[in-house]
Amino acid sequence: GDDKNYYENLPQGWGFVPLGKLGTLTRGSGIKRSETTTFGFPCIRYGELYTTYKTSFYEAKSRTTLEVFNKSYKIKKNDVLMSLTGENKDDISKGLAYLGENEIAMGGDMTCLSNHKMNPLYLVYVLNSPYGISVKRQLATGDIIVHMSNDRIASIGIPVPPYEEQLRIENKISSLFQLIGE
Repeated sequence: GDDKNYYENLPQGWGFVPLGKLGTLTRGSGIKRSETTTFGFPCIRYGELYTTYKTSFYEAKSRTTLEVFNKSYKIKKNDVLMSLTGENKDDISKGLAYLGENEIAMGGDMTCLSNHKMNPLYLVYVLNSPYGISVKRQLATGDIIVHMSNDRIASIGIPVPPYEEQLRIENKISSLFQLIGE
């Protein structure tokens, strides 16, 4: 429906691409609260997407054992994380960019977009924009606990400008967020 209007109004040189065609989506597996440790190997759990981080992060706040770390999917620099479970449709699949150097173990109820060759913060800003939220609201299922699947996330249409334009947009939004203290 509305996607057609977005597509027709894109500036020259831009494309409109389903998120799943931009990179690889990989689901995490559970890291229980009881599997977190004071010291150990870096990990991220799905609730932290809402409570601990805003739009990007360089270091994981949580730690886990070597055993849990080794069996978990690892996120890498420039990967974009999205929650698959939430308490309301406005927050579902909130985007978060990982900009650090070290691999981090990823818990369950979230997915990771890797190998995307996009500016990761640009992607996060699109996913968390009013446009991104409206598309995710339509795709999410459930009311008390809201769910999203990799297939549904893969179908989200992303306006893709040339890389230099992604960078310009990301820099502008980032500087505005700094002004308002986000």
